Amino acid sequence: MSNGEVVRAALVRRALRRIGRRGASLAFVGLLGQVIAASLAFAPPAQRAGLGYTALASIVPLSVWALVWCVVGALCLVQMFMRSDRVAFASATALLILYGLVHLVSTFTGANPRGWVAGGIWLAFGGWIALIATWPEAAQPPGRLPGTLPPAAAVVVADAAGIIQSWNLQAATLFGWSTEEAVGRPLTILMPPRLREQHAAGLTRVRSTGRSELAGRIIPLVGLRRDGTEFPIALTVNAWHHEHGIAYTGVIRPVRGGGEPD
Repeated sequence: MSNGEVVRAALVRRALRRIGRRGASLAFVGLLGQVIAASLAFAPPAQRAGLGYTALASIVPLSVWALVWCVVGALCLVQMFMRSDRVAFASATALLILYGLVHLVSTFTGANPRGWVAGGIWLAFGGWIALIATWPEAAQPPGRLPGTLPPAAAVVVADAAGIIQSWNLQAATLFGWSTEEAVGRPLTILMPPRLREQHAAGLTRVRSTGRSELAGRIIPLVGLRRDGTEFPIALTVNAWHHEHGIAYTGVIRPVRGGGEPD
């Protein structure tokens, strides 16, 4: 494999990791929206006379349907790269369900006796998009951390507000806080003051989007011991969803002078 092919493959993998399952779904809906918009805008007269097109035109002109599909498709293609994609998912779901209902109703009005087939397909498609919109991007249940943890790893579990909920022995040894002292305190006790504002902004972003950009990645940071000393750490964090909302599991390893975790 040439250097150019290696670079292209790396860029593709990076793009796929960036957009995730939600982004890939929006890309599919976005491209589909443009195709449907073109089929509505440039349909030949014979095709416009079909029962399905007639049923759509009885609600609003086909040109309006084409414009709506084009706008929603473009919105999906834009928000597939953004942290917040709720507007795209909500718009796509609403349009798909509306499209399905129009076809379904046309069966009962007699405008299109076979409209129930297309209606069922579009409604199922809308339900699938709604399911993806509410499905967590990276959900890890308690006690199911990816990979095998070395004995020296400190494991910290915190709630959506960043309050420590559990704390293992390695964490107590590493930071100097006992379990009784750490549980109930904010995660900010483990980081220098200069990093706390960035940490708070990250928690707010995850609560608003429902997913974490840093999930599964090894993040080089600086830890703060109880005695006030700072030391380099490697953090791997995962956000998982449960009945009470979002929680976080952080796996923390001290870093040697050479930059590798102990």
